[in-house]
Amino acid sequence: MTSLRLQFRHVRDALKREFEGLIGIDDFSNRSESSREQAFLSRALAALIVRDLTGCDSKAAAAAVIDGRDDIGIDAVATDESTSHLWLIQSKWSDSGRAGFGVAEALKFIDGLRHIDTRQFDRFNIRFQNLADQVAAVLTNPHSRITLVPALMRTDNLSDDVARRLADTQDEFNQLGTMLDHRIYLARDIWEVVRNDFREPPIGLVAKMQDWIRITEPYEAFQGTMSVAEVAEWYRAHGDRLFDRNIRKPLGLTQVNQGLINTLAGEAHNFWYFNNGITVLCEEINPVYFSRSTRTPVELRLAGASVVNGAQTVHAIHRASDSDVEFADGQVSVRVISLNNCPPGFADAVTTATNTQNRVERRDFVALDPVQTTIKEDFTLSLQKTYVVKRGELEPPADSGCSVVSAALALACAHRNPELAVRAKRGTDLLWEDGAQGAYQLLFNSQDPPSAYQVWRSVLVLRAIDDALSRTAKDRQARAEAIAERGNRLVAHIVFQHLDLDGIDDPDADWDAVLRQVPDAVARAMAWLIHHLDAEYGQTSIVASTLANTGRCRNLVRLVLADLQRGIPVPDLPSDYRPALRVPKQRRPNAVPTLIDAGRLADGTPLRYHARTRPEQEAMARWLAEDARRGTATWINQRVRPLLWTVDGKRYSPSALVQRMWQLAGWTTAPVAVQGPSRWYVEGEGSLGKLAQETLVASENDEDEPER
Repeated sequence: MTSLRLQFRHVRDALKREFEGLIGIDDFSNRSESSREQAFLSRALAALIVRDLTGCDSKAAAAAVIDGRDDIGIDAVATDESTSHLWLIQSKWSDSGRAGFGVAEALKFIDGLRHIDTRQFDRFNIRFQNLADQVAAVLTNPHSRITLVPALMRTDNLSDDVARRLADTQDEFNQLGTMLDHRIYLARDIWEVVRNDFREPPIGLVAKMQDWIRITEPYEAFQGTMSVAEVAEWYRAHGDRLFDRNIRKPLGLTQVNQGLINTLAGEAHNFWYFNNGITVLCEEINPVYFSRSTRTPVELRLAGASVVNGAQTVHAIHRASDSDVEFADGQVSVRVISLNNCPPGFADAVTTATNTQNRVERRDFVALDPVQTTIKEDFTLSLQKTYVVKRGELEPPADSGCSVVSAALALACAHRNPELAVRAKRGTDLLWEDGAQGAYQLLFNSQDPPSAYQVWRSVLVLRAIDDALSRTAKDRQARAEAIAERGNRLVAHIVFQHLDLDGIDDPDADWDAVLRQVPDAVARAMAWLIHHLDAEYGQTSIVASTLANTGRCRNLVRLVLADLQRGIPVPDLPSDYRPALRVPKQRRPNAVPTLIDAGRLADGTPLRYHARTRPEQEAMARWLAEDARRGTATWINQRVRPLLWTVDGKRYSPSALVQRMWQLAGWTTAPVAVQGPSRWYVEGEGSLGKLAQETLVASENDEDEPER
């Protein structure tokens, strides 16, 4: 066993090797050499943990370090937007293995967490400010996770008092679902991180295939069937190392994996038919032929092999074999691809593609429900509008109809039970839950299904609410911003309950009059919600967990509706909940690079064309109506031609696509020049030009902020 002294040296050498020149210690320039070294090692330790948690390179990990004045107990911030995960790291180096992390350090660490939860980003130093957009992007997701990570060069466990403080904070945040957890790195764990940087030797596998085919161009590959018993031997010999190239390890005993095991146990002969198979990448394939006929087996000797798709299948086969299940006749489809002579990045491309295939979702089964067929027909016959049910169908233009997703979200907010609005905020997947108390049955009751008028008008109200919240977002900051972000669906529920919706099913009702009431109702409901949340649960209460707690939400709804009904003036909110007035610098940005540099839009964001002038509307209306795809495109984060047109699958710049559409529509008097970004809209947010202007103003405001 490696001695502690040697482990500490390994870690110290690794920190210097990986992060020297990347970690700044200018704020220690007037301190002793020993102090500067200790500061460097502590910050480099934080960067090492960031790299271990996220898989980023050393330079990116160093950039995540914020240690210094005004770090509020947080030494590094790491994010993963793909999994909506935020890690907050506090690191302590000690040459003697006695790094201190007492109650005072834990409380300061937790205080930093609370500042982030309430979006008080301006309290942090400039290093944090550089990461604030990434943090905000993660927290915007209702499924976001936060992990507190003390990384301590010490051999002793944390004291009971410190462990209790972390556990209490975790319980406070996790009142409904897991949002916060913590992970502790002690000296031994940190040494394991350093040791794991040195990879083990590549894996060699033998794949005995039957009924195989071989592909030689452009890259060598084999596909065939294998005995599941032989696949079980792979895992028995190599364990989870089989999946080193994969994007994830096996998920354990999930419902799907148990189904695989049950198939092997009860009807192994059907396993090949029921399973998608396994994909293996390797550095080289050396085939051994028993004959050249594909009807006889081939033995493939694979060098540097890794299972990149089908980890769950392999793991299920292994579990079944360990439970003495007999599956002698079980077969599984296996595809082996050699990376020899493949271009750079091909392995990652295969791994990504094979792990992002379409899957059947609960929402897909909604299309089979007769209730949805009835609503769809009602939309056509009563409203002459489109109602989209199947996933993959294009969302209709905003004024032409809606999808079942929009319908379910609106009906959830409109339902008298606020729990459905809380579920909707947590994710639309929860709206498809079946059963007597499942959201789907409550929203689309087969005995009393909603009419097209009720669905459509509910959607219009929710759109108006979202628009009002979006337009007033600039008027809120810090805790008020967090409440508005986490509580937008609860506000929608309150507004639905406050408005007079008795005529929602009446074709002759003046619904425009109802919609005109929405902005004022939203403003008052939001102000009262902020007031009562602070008054009832305190200004230090956790916004996310409070607004995810059904009981607390019921209480807040009751209080807000009572005050809205009384019509009394809305109380003034704390001054730090409102941004200071500033005059933005007005200039038109170059929309595409501005949006790309800020990471404002995700790849795949849908866009819709809007004509700006009456002549343009008249010239384009008929042509657009002939094919709903003509007015839609998808955003791609490429500086040149970032719009993928739905009609032809080709890429264009915003202006070039508008001019192409004018040409195809036969608008002979169209202007020579066009402001394309002002005509392409993100639903509920505005045009590309508007988003770019807002992004530019926000960045200039950040630049104007004084350093603390």
